[in-house]
Amino acid sequence: MKEKKPELAWKCLDCYRTYKGPDGEQKALNCCNSIVQGVWINYSKWGKHKWYGR
Repeated sequence: MKEKKPELAWKCLDCYRTYKGPDGEQKALNCCNSIVQGVWINYSKWGKHKWYGR
């Protein structure tokens, strides 16, 4: 089984859509023009999440 690397996804906290990829943060910011949150996915193996707020 190939190990997945942790991947950063951005969530728009207004409509709760999630955007992935290198430009995901910008897309999330453009989505509702509001607060976004960065979420590490495929990270549960280590039992912790890193949350980012702006």
